Amino acid sequence: MTIAPSTSAFTYDELDGILRGAGGHDGAIGMSAIDGLIAALVAAPAFVHPDEWVPLIFGGRRVRMTEGSPEERAVRTIFNRYNEVSTTLAERPRAYRPIFMIDRDGSVVARDWAVGFMLGIGLRPQKWAGSILLTEHRGLLTPILVYHDPGEALLSEMPPAEKRRQRLTAYRQIPQAVAAIRAICNPHRAAEARSQPKKVQRLPQKRRQLKTRRTHALI
Repeated sequence: MTIAPSTSAFTYDELDGILRGAGGHDGAIGMSAIDGLIAALVAAPAFVHPDEWVPLIFGGRRVRMTEGSPEERAVRTIFNRYNEVSTTLAERPRAYRPIFMIDRDGSVVARDWAVGFMLGIGLRPQKWAGSILLTEHRGLLTPILVYHDPGEALLSEMPPAEKRRQRLTAYRQIPQAVAAIRAICNPHRAAEARSQPKKVQRLPQKRRQLKTRRTHALI
């Protein structure tokens, strides 16, 4: 799947409003959850084709890619962010910043992002088990798991009070955790690519700067 460069993509807040706001798509997830999903896909030990994960964003249905349609613009926006995260983690991992939601009182809401990340793990659970989940590196997921209710099962040894305490600030550790996970998983991903040689063309996009906004922010 290849999308040509375009300036017609939505802003991240616009896309979030379309997907989750009035008249949004049934079952669709918001921009913060999309960003968590993208982070998991980029950091993952195995490549997942967009044909497999893009429908998850739109409630399980395939979107119509008519040139200039809202669906096509939405997908361009998503691929813009995918390429941005991929480039940042590969070239400047310390500069990576997730898109978390910001509540009206100014507090960071990391739950949606964590849900998206765990959704990405669920696409290749065996690969993640062999590289992160069932290895000494599982602790890297702790700042993500504390925000994900089903994922808390992997933190069975952590007392509930400690989980609540960590939720107050754990989001600050997520950028470093994602970068570290990507560094550990990348050799697995490269080995898979060598064993199954296919030319996977990146989705070229014109990079867009994320401006300060009320509902989402790079933290």
